[in-house]
Amino acid sequence: MIKDIFELQNPWRQQPDCQFTQKPRDILNALLDNIDNDKIIGIIGSRQVGKSSVLYLLIRHLLFERKISPADIFYFNLDDLKLHELFENVPDFLNFIGKSDSPRRHVFIDEAQRLPSPGLFLKEIYDLQLNLKIFYSGSSHLELKSKTREYLVGRSRTFELQRLSFEEYMQFNAPITPQEALNEMLIYGAYPEVSLERNPTQKKLLIKDIFQTYVEKDIVDFSRIENVQAFNNLVKLVAMQSGKLLNLDSLSKALRLGRTLIEKYIQILESTFVVRRIYPFYRNYKKEIIKTPKIYFLDLGLRNFILNNFNAIEFREDAGILFENLYLLQLLALDIYNSKKINYWRTTNGTEIDFIVQGEDEFSAIEVKWDKDTAPRSFKTIKQYYPGITTRVVTRRHFLRSENRAE
Repeated sequence: MIKDIFELQNPWRQQPDCQFTQKPRDILNALLDNIDNDKIIGIIGSRQVGKSSVLYLLIRHLLFERKISPADIFYFNLDDLKLHELFENVPDFLNFIGKSDSPRRHVFIDEAQRLPSPGLFLKEIYDLQLNLKIFYSGSSHLELKSKTREYLVGRSRTFELQRLSFEEYMQFNAPITPQEALNEMLIYGAYPEVSLERNPTQKKLLIKDIFQTYVEKDIVDFSRIENVQAFNNLVKLVAMQSGKLLNLDSLSKALRLGRTLIEKYIQILESTFVVRRIYPFYRNYKKEIIKTPKIYFLDLGLRNFILNNFNAIEFREDAGILFENLYLLQLLALDIYNSKKINYWRTTNGTEIDFIVQGEDEFSAIEVKWDKDTAPRSFKTIKQYYPGITTRVVTRRHFLRSENRAE
């Protein structure tokens, strides 16, 4: 039975002309840069974000670009519980893949968080110093981190796969105009499968399926949250506050839940790639806010589903908030190596700038506006604090010009 499942999951072993239909992703080049080192490579991200597709892209590269023998490539999708028997101990796993004289074989473990102790398993294999290059994927950072952090230090390198960037969305749906792509991403988000579906009703149903699976798998099964209704109520309030300061006391009062429980729920939302907290930038000037984060959704389709609002952008009162959120997602998608720090800036008297971006050669203040492109007075204020900072306003017209999106 296990061998039959494995053969079905690895069709290239029996079909030399096996077709790979996955569309390219921007993260692929970064992963290929790490394909020859000895690190275990982890790919984490939301459910349905395309992690399996990226693993297939790597396999296609090995088969057709590097001419690696199909017999030296092993793919295991652990959504099939029967395969878990192979991972109960290292000797059984090594016996299954057998011995080889090849200089290197490649193992792909999809949905590794399904295992009871993936970190210990991977560490034991790594420490044997065999001719194995291992890639794994996972949908819950909280779950994977709890199962791997004490074992893989110094042994692994992790990449976070985001939803589609604006450029990827355009490529997935070519031919499509930048304006059409922007409107769709603001309303339906950027999950790959959702983006490829052209029927609006079907888009909504796909988003519904993603959210329901998320609640069932990540919230009920792993996080063991019994009061799912309370959790869903929190998610709705957070969706309403997207792009705003996160006030835990206010949420606690509104939901009649303890502050500690609210914090726990927010942590779960963040670690399962539903929201992202952005913290204030400060250098201990008296008037700078230094603690309260802002919160954003990592997919706008998911946010709009939770709020039951898929109205077209021209009828939205929250168009500016949606666009600000989308710009943050673009910043995250382009930062494949996670080399930049993204914060916001705010003073005690309410002067605020949407994003402060710090990188190797960057220190920028960015204000995101749906239409108005005049420099805000907050730019003058922050330059008094930080004279070396550069400033820019991003509007939708600016964003739609391709030369500006990679800034």
